[in-house]
Amino acid sequence: MDSLTQMTLGAVIGAAVMGKKYGRKSTLVGAICGTIPDLDVFLNMGDPVSDMTYHRGFSHSILFAVLVTPLFAWLFSRWSWLGVNVKDKRLHLGVFLALVTHPLLDAVTIYGTQLLWPLPTEPIGIGSIFIIDPLYTLPLLGFLIGYLVIKSQKLLYAGLLVSTLYLGWTVIIQNQVHDMAETQIDSQKILVQPTPFNSILWRILVMENQGYKVGYYSLFDNSKTIVFKEFAADPKLLPENWAVNRLKWFTKGFFGVRQEGDNIIMSDLRMGLEPNDYVFQFIVDVEPNQRYEQPRSMSRMKFIIKRAFRDASWNKPVQGD
Repeated sequence: MDSLTQMTLGAVIGAAVMGKKYGRKSTLVGAICGTIPDLDVFLNMGDPVSDMTYHRGFSHSILFAVLVTPLFAWLFSRWSWLGVNVKDKRLHLGVFLALVTHPLLDAVTIYGTQLLWPLPTEPIGIGSIFIIDPLYTLPLLGFLIGYLVIKSQKLLYAGLLVSTLYLGWTVIIQNQVHDMAETQIDSQKILVQPTPFNSILWRILVMENQGYKVGYYSLFDNSKTIVFKEFAADPKLLPENWAVNRLKWFTKGFFGVRQEGDNIIMSDLRMGLEPNDYVFQFIVDVEPNQRYEQPRSMSRMKFIIKRAFRDASWNKPVQGD
């Protein structure tokens, strides 16, 4: 999730665990710990594919949270103005929970989180919530502000309950849309995910041998029929190298391939919109690999809004007018 959300969740966790003893200062401890795992973004891994695929790696693992909790508890105890005691179990619990809930929340997004690092497993990415979702963040932030004003622990518990119930709701809706898609598409590779900044309009991605299909379903649709549009992709264009194999692993097979000029472009189809408006695209036929940059615009949001709230009779993929 985005930095504001992770900082807010960490602050709420910290205050919920330590607030009765340390008061509002516990929100600062939690907010810092909720931010720490994302500091790996500043590490240069050597090439663009490595930078992308090693993010949410070791610093987002459960093992990392276990190992560094004593260190950060000690560091916080050295800040005399915080008034925390390194021997206090609540301090260690608050630090650990703020650290570990960060990757757990990230694991609900589609990017993927290597919770079990150093085990060589695929990144865990449920993909039921977009990386920025105001319906998750704003209520949680509101409860946190309420706590800072009136110092009521009940507001923190309420915030955690509401935000967790919302996450559960997105998982339920995702599974329902997935089941709906399975009744219409005979494929073993179907991905269902929310479109940017909402959980109303869902994007259904279906991989095929020579390309992929994309359809959209809104919770306001009157019909359960999903209309798909086909897009070409030729995996045979891909060279055999580390970057290609790494992206295949990281995307779990949800990747696109196209040729532009003399270059082969490999795209992570899970993050972006059609046609070819993807966040992560790489030139993979050169050494070292390169990030494929192209202008991106928020103007696509108007199409998402139209499709989300227009009647199901306008049930077609968001391509633009």
